[in-house]
Amino acid sequence: MLLTDGLDRGETTFVTIYGRQYPVQSRESPEHTQRVAELVDRRMKEIASRQKLAEPTKIAIIAALDIADRLLKYRKGRESAGRQAEQAAARLTMMLDHGDGGAREASESD
Repeated sequence: MLLTDGLDRGETTFVTIYGRQYPVQSRESPEHTQRVAELVDRRMKEIASRQKLAEPTKIAIIAALDIADRLLKYRKGRESAGRQAEQAAARLTMMLDHGDGGAREASESD
C-alpha cells in the first residue's frame, strides 16, 4: 500500500510531481514510491501537452482518471484471461477424460 493509514505510517519519501515536491508516507520502498510518482508526473506532463491545459488540478484529475481507467482495463483483461485459461483447462480435462475412457473400454473388451 503506497499511502498509509493507521499508526504505522511507514517511511517518508520526498517526490516531485509536476514541479512540486511532496512528502509521501508509505510502507513501500522509497524506490517504489519514486517510481509511482514518476508515473504520475510523466502522465500529467503528457496530458498537459496534449490537452493544452495549464491548471494543475484539472491535469491531475485527468491523469488520475486515465491511470484508474488503465488499471481497471488491465484487471478486466487479467480476469478474462483467467476465465479463458480455466475454460481451456476444462476442455482439455474433458478431452483427456473421454480419451482415457475410450482407451480403457477398448482394452477391456479385448
